[in-house]
Amino acid sequence: MFKSVLVSLCLTLGFEGALSAGATAKWSLETDDTEIRFAIVDSRPFIQNLHSKKERHNWLAAPTPLSLMERVWVGDKVFPTAWRLEQVQAPKHAGQLTFCFTNAQPRLALRSIWRGRPGHGPVEHWVEIENRSGQEITLSCQESLALRELRPAGPATAHWIKRGGSNADTEGGSFQDSITNGFDLVLDSNCMDGASPVPWLAVQEGGEGGLYVGWEFSGLGRIGVKANQGRIQLHIGNHSDFKTDIQPGETFHVPPAFVGCYKGDVDEGSYCLHRFVLEKLRPPPPQNCPDPILAYNLYLDAGGNQAREADVLRCAATCHDLGFEVFMPDAMWFPQTGDWRWDPARFPRGIQPIEEFVHRSGMKLALWCAWGNGGFSPDESALNVRRHPDWFNEDYRQDWQPGPFWGGHLCLGCEAARQWAIEKTQWLVAHYKLDYLKHDCDPIIVQCNKTSHRHHYGVDVSYWATMGYYQVQERLLHSFPNLVLENCSGAGHIKDFGVVQRSHYTVTTDTLSNLPDRRSLYDSTFALPPLLLQAYTYDNYYRVRGDNPGAFLWRSAMMGAWQIDPTDTAKWTEAERESALQSVRIYKKWIRPLLKDVQVHHILPRPDGQHWDGMFYWSPSLSKGTVYLFRPDSPQERQSVPLKGLQPHRKYWVWCQDGSIQPGLRKGNELMQAGLDVRLTGRYTSDLIFLQDASLGKPGNFGLP
Repeated sequence: MFKSVLVSLCLTLGFEGALSAGATAKWSLETDDTEIRFAIVDSRPFIQNLHSKKERHNWLAAPTPLSLMERVWVGDKVFPTAWRLEQVQAPKHAGQLTFCFTNAQPRLALRSIWRGRPGHGPVEHWVEIENRSGQEITLSCQESLALRELRPAGPATAHWIKRGGSNADTEGGSFQDSITNGFDLVLDSNCMDGASPVPWLAVQEGGEGGLYVGWEFSGLGRIGVKANQGRIQLHIGNHSDFKTDIQPGETFHVPPAFVGCYKGDVDEGSYCLHRFVLEKLRPPPPQNCPDPILAYNLYLDAGGNQAREADVLRCAATCHDLGFEVFMPDAMWFPQTGDWRWDPARFPRGIQPIEEFVHRSGMKLALWCAWGNGGFSPDESALNVRRHPDWFNEDYRQDWQPGPFWGGHLCLGCEAARQWAIEKTQWLVAHYKLDYLKHDCDPIIVQCNKTSHRHHYGVDVSYWATMGYYQVQERLLHSFPNLVLENCSGAGHIKDFGVVQRSHYTVTTDTLSNLPDRRSLYDSTFALPPLLLQAYTYDNYYRVRGDNPGAFLWRSAMMGAWQIDPTDTAKWTEAERESALQSVRIYKKWIRPLLKDVQVHHILPRPDGQHWDGMFYWSPSLSKGTVYLFRPDSPQERQSVPLKGLQPHRKYWVWCQDGSIQPGLRKGNELMQAGLDVRLTGRYTSDLIFLQDASLGKPGNFGLP
């Protein structure tokens, strides 16, 4: 029963107690993919072994001691720490191992907690530090995870990605570099910078296997990598200059990090991580919602912030007629920033007629709100930067003006501001009868000049703002278990393994065009599963080729959680309308079921707009897959496309939507070696190629389109 989670104590199972000098004890934690072994020698804990369950290579060249905080302050006086191991908690079959330390002067307790959970995925580690001194203590940086003396079995490369927040063309990217002597890389994670890296890194050993790490937090932090003499050091967590105060009796929570091992290429490691994210981190979606739910976003289609009730109702009817399942008024429904009421001038009846129509039509109702942004509205319920200046991250000048949907930033490290945000978000959901809430515009700040907030040193601003943001989101999930939450902070600014635990979808890029969408999904799927990556589509907005309302644009977002964001459906031709209807049908019937456990294979280079691009998705549980292929501004009419991840000697039915290949029954090794011979006759065209294991029988819709 507990094959996938093993906690073994080589002396006494379930041991809890002080260790005598010279005692030796051993434990191991494992998931389906990764095993990590610990030992205590002379009262000091070490990591002895780290390896893939399918590849016994030990990544550790030598036993590595746990990394523990080196100093604290009481007032202006610095105290070096002297941690003493008091206890090891290893309850039988719990999948968790805790090393308990104390420090005598000042009195502190530190718990280093390791966890391996059933199924695919990594082993996690986090730290809790309790102040038992009776006085305020200033903590220095405690790393979330440190792995020293890592030894690849051969030549290794480092892989990392950028978020691609505002525009994946300029802020995104997939990177790899050879790890040689002197290699020194710091991936600085910043939740207000769309070009900063996702807190994820993979170390690949040729094509044999690899190791990945990640950080489960949204504040400022880093993954540091150094290599020398064939050894690699990894350091994950808050920046080294981090410090913060904790009060007597308070416990400080160091954010979790994780490490996982895998066999195969980077995509194989990504699949193990994707399963972990979906099964262990992401909150379960409401049972009464399809997942991913197909969303229709209303921003420009009704006239933007000039829209009135009749315009919104017309668009809601279009949403229903096209087969989308949730209707979302975006940043166009309120009178001004911070005043989160339906504009009484444009919507004298408020949301009521819209809510009633949406729910009567069998759809879900969503709403956009930048609830952490304040303006100048005199309404008593509004967030006003002059009324509560102490809630915000800075003092706004007299000539300062908010934007049309953004403004002054709340600091959620302020207790009163956090409480306001909790109450306002709960009011929005309850009062407007929402099924889905989307937030935007930097709810986590990284700088604040106020001295009355929970942070005190500048370097701890983002930590406490992040903890406040998490509390807002967690309270929403607790109070409204059937609510869907979408994270859109500048679209992709907050893209990490902490936010995915407090939202169902994360917007992947804020430039809603065909090429940025494909680039962002290409990059982000190395770390995050496509099911939770929300990709939007603006038609005919950026005046670039391929953005007309048709299959090429829709398919650029259909690789993830697709949210259509039309600009003027009233002008669509019948053919354009039919393309959306057909794409919705394909998404619901074929693509969405695959996304539950899909393996993502990056079979062609990153999209550049000049060469063919595409990805192959395969569902192991359904034995079905989809090849997404795009011919942008390429002169080549034909392309050979080798697939990955199939069983060499099994046979597969292969067919397509738009006629780019000859359908047939093909062997896995043929598809992976010779590949698919694909023909797309025009520039800015695409196709969906479908695969199904022959054991399932011949598909009912098999043949030429």
